[in-house]
Amino acid sequence: MAMQAREMYREEQMTYRRQRVAQGSARKLAMVTPKDKHPERSVQTGRNGKYRRRKEKNDRMFYALVVVAVLMLLFYSRVKAIGQEDVAGDESLYYQDLVEGYTRTLRGELTENGYANSGITTTCIIDGQIRTYRIGIHHERINHLEEEEQAQLLDALENIPFDVAGVKTELHIIR
Repeated sequence: MAMQAREMYREEQMTYRRQRVAQGSARKLAMVTPKDKHPERSVQTGRNGKYRRRKEKNDRMFYALVVVAVLMLLFYSRVKAIGQEDVAGDESLYYQDLVEGYTRTLRGELTENGYANSGITTTCIIDGQIRTYRIGIHHERINHLEEEEQAQLLDALENIPFDVAGVKTELHIIR
Protein backbone atom coordinates (compact mmCIF):
# COMPACT_ATOMS: atom_id res chain seq x y z
CA MET A 1 0.00 0.00 0.00
CA ALA A 2 2.81 2.35 0.75
CA MET A 3 4.20 1.60 -2.71
CA GLN A 4 0.94 2.57 -4.33
CA ALA A 5 0.83 5.81 -2.35
CA ARG A 6 4.32 6.73 -3.51
CA GLU A 7 3.50 5.95 -7.10
CA MET A 8 0.33 8.00 -6.91
CA TYR A 9 2.26 10.90 -5.38
CA ARG A 10 4.91 10.73 -8.12
CA GLU A 11 2.19 10.61 -10.78
CA GLU A 12 0.56 13.69 -9.30
CA GLN A 13 3.90 15.48 -9.29
CA MET A 14 4.56 14.50 -12.91
CA THR A 15 1.11 15.68 -13.93
CA TYR A 16 1.72 18.97 -12.13
CA ARG A 17 5.07 19.38 -13.90
CA ARG A 18 3.54 18.62 -17.31
CA GLN A 19 0.90 21.27 -16.69
CA ARG A 20 3.51 23.83 -15.75
CA VAL A 21 5.57 22.99 -18.84
CA ALA A 22 2.50 23.47 -20.93
CA GLN A 23 2.09 26.90 -19.39
CA GLY A 24 5.64 27.83 -20.42
CA SER A 25 7.47 28.00 -17.12
CA ALA A 26 9.83 25.08 -17.49
CA ARG A 27 12.50 26.81 -15.45
CA LYS A 28 10.37 26.88 -12.31
CA LEU A 29 9.34 23.29 -12.85
CA ALA A 30 12.92 22.15 -12.88
CA MET A 31 13.35 23.63 -9.42
CA VAL A 32 10.19 22.20 -7.83
CA THR A 33 10.56 19.11 -5.74
CA PRO A 34 8.21 17.91 -2.99
CA LYS A 35 10.68 18.75 -0.19
CA ASP A 36 11.35 22.38 -1.24
CA LYS A 37 10.02 25.07 1.05
CA HIS A 38 11.01 27.82 -1.39
CA PRO A 39 10.95 26.30 -4.87
CA GLU A 40 11.96 29.53 -6.64
CA ARG A 41 15.27 29.67 -4.71
CA SER A 42 16.19 26.03 -4.41
CA VAL A 43 18.68 25.79 -7.27
CA GLN A 44 20.35 29.17 -6.77
CA THR A 45 20.71 29.13 -2.99
CA GLY A 46 22.11 25.69 -2.50
CA ARG A 47 24.98 25.42 -0.14
CA ASN A 48 27.32 27.17 -2.60
CA GLY A 49 24.75 29.72 -3.78
CA LYS A 50 24.91 31.92 -0.68
CA TYR A 51 28.68 31.73 -0.67
CA ARG A 52 28.84 32.64 -4.37
CA ARG A 53 26.56 35.66 -3.94
CA ARG A 54 28.46 36.83 -0.87
CA LYS A 55 31.78 36.42 -2.71
CA GLU A 56 30.49 38.38 -5.71
CA LYS A 57 29.28 41.14 -3.40
CA ASN A 58 32.64 41.25 -1.63
CA ASP A 59 34.46 41.36 -4.97
CA ARG A 60 32.32 44.28 -6.15
CA MET A 61 32.97 46.14 -2.90
CA PHE A 62 36.71 45.51 -3.17
CA TYR A 63 36.86 46.82 -6.75
CA ALA A 64 34.79 49.85 -5.80
CA LEU A 65 37.15 50.64 -2.91
CA VAL A 66 40.19 50.24 -5.18
CA VAL A 67 38.68 52.67 -7.70
CA VAL A 68 37.89 55.19 -4.96
CA ALA A 69 41.41 54.89 -3.52
CA VAL A 70 43.03 55.42 -6.92
CA LEU A 71 40.84 58.45 -7.61
CA MET A 72 41.69 59.93 -4.21
CA LEU A 73 45.40 59.34 -4.80
CA LEU A 74 45.27 61.06 -8.18
CA PHE A 75 43.21 63.96 -6.85
CA TYR A 76 45.38 64.64 -3.81
CA SER A 77 48.66 64.30 -5.71
CA ARG A 78 47.38 66.82 -8.27
CA VAL A 79 46.35 69.24 -5.52
CA LYS A 80 49.74 68.91 -3.84
CA ALA A 81 51.60 69.52 -7.11
CA ILE A 82 49.52 72.59 -7.84
CA GLY A 83 50.11 73.91 -4.33
CA GLN A 84 53.87 73.48 -4.64
CA GLU A 85 53.91 75.27 -7.99
CA ASP A 86 52.13 78.29 -6.56
CA VAL A 87 54.59 78.76 -3.72
CA ALA A 88 57.92 78.39 -5.48
CA GLY A 89 56.98 78.55 -9.16
CA ASP A 90 57.35 82.27 -9.79
CA GLU A 91 60.66 82.65 -7.99
CA SER A 92 62.29 79.64 -9.64
CA LEU A 93 61.10 80.77 -13.09
CA TYR A 94 62.61 84.20 -12.47
CA TYR A 95 66.02 82.73 -11.59
CA GLN A 96 65.80 80.15 -14.37
CA ASP A 97 65.34 82.93 -16.94
CA LEU A 98 68.30 84.85 -15.50
CA VAL A 99 70.56 81.79 -15.61
CA GLU A 100 69.52 80.99 -19.20
CA GLY A 101 70.42 84.52 -20.24
CA TYR A 102 73.76 84.26 -18.45
CA THR A 103 74.61 80.92 -20.08
CA ARG A 104 73.73 82.39 -23.51
CA THR A 105 76.18 85.19 -22.82
CA LEU A 106 78.85 82.66 -21.75
CA ARG A 107 78.26 80.61 -24.92
CA GLY A 108 78.66 83.72 -27.03
CA GLU A 109 81.94 84.58 -25.32
CA LEU A 110 83.23 81.02 -25.72
CA THR A 111 82.27 81.01 -29.40
CA GLU A 112 84.18 84.29 -29.91
CA ASN A 113 87.25 82.71 -28.31
CA GLY A 114 87.07 79.73 -30.69
CA TYR A 115 85.32 77.22 -28.43
CA ALA A 116 82.04 76.79 -30.27
CA ASN A 117 79.72 73.99 -29.11
CA SER A 118 81.12 74.12 -25.59
CA GLY A 119 79.09 72.32 -22.99
CA ILE A 120 77.82 74.34 -20.05
CA THR A 121 76.47 72.60 -16.98
CA THR A 122 74.66 74.66 -14.34
CA THR A 123 74.01 73.50 -10.78
CA CYS A 124 72.05 75.60 -8.30
CA ILE A 125 72.84 75.39 -4.59
CA ILE A 126 70.43 77.19 -2.27
CA ASP A 127 71.71 77.89 1.23
CA GLY A 128 69.20 79.98 3.13
CA GLN A 129 68.73 83.19 1.12
CA ILE A 130 71.91 82.78 -0.92
CA ARG A 131 71.88 81.05 -4.29
CA THR A 132 75.14 79.75 -5.70
CA TYR A 133 75.35 78.66 -9.30
CA ARG A 134 78.22 76.30 -10.09
CA ILE A 135 78.80 76.57 -13.81
CA GLY A 136 80.97 73.93 -15.40
CA ILE A 137 82.41 74.38 -18.88
CA HIS A 138 83.65 71.47 -20.93
CA HIS A 139 85.20 71.34 -24.37
CA GLU A 140 87.87 69.03 -25.69
CA ARG A 141 90.12 71.89 -26.83
CA ILE A 142 89.86 73.58 -23.42
CA ASN A 143 90.98 70.36 -21.74
CA HIS A 144 94.13 70.31 -23.88
CA LEU A 145 95.12 73.84 -22.83
CA GLU A 146 97.78 74.39 -20.19
CA GLU A 147 96.64 75.42 -16.72
CA GLU A 148 97.69 79.06 -17.19
CA GLU A 149 95.66 79.35 -20.40
CA GLN A 150 92.66 77.74 -18.71
CA ALA A 151 92.97 80.22 -15.81
CA GLN A 152 93.08 83.13 -18.29
CA LEU A 153 89.94 81.84 -20.00
CA LEU A 154 88.14 81.48 -16.65
CA ASP A 155 89.19 85.03 -15.67
CA ALA A 156 87.78 86.36 -18.94
CA LEU A 157 84.52 84.49 -18.36
CA GLU A 158 84.28 85.59 -14.71
CA ASN A 159 84.37 89.22 -15.86
CA ILE A 160 80.92 88.69 -17.40
CA PRO A 161 78.60 90.12 -14.75
CA PHE A 162 75.71 88.28 -13.15
CA ASP A 163 74.34 91.16 -11.12
CA VAL A 164 71.57 89.81 -8.94
CA ALA A 165 71.50 90.35 -5.20
CA GLY A 166 72.03 87.18 -3.18
CA VAL A 167 73.41 85.17 -6.13
CA LYS A 168 76.99 83.94 -6.53
CA THR A 169 78.54 82.26 -9.54
CA GLU A 170 81.44 79.81 -9.52
CA LEU A 171 83.00 78.90 -12.85
CA HIS A 172 85.12 75.81 -13.31
CA ILE A 173 86.36 73.63 -16.14
CA ILE A 174 85.14 70.06 -16.27
CA ARG A 175 87.80 67.59 -17.33
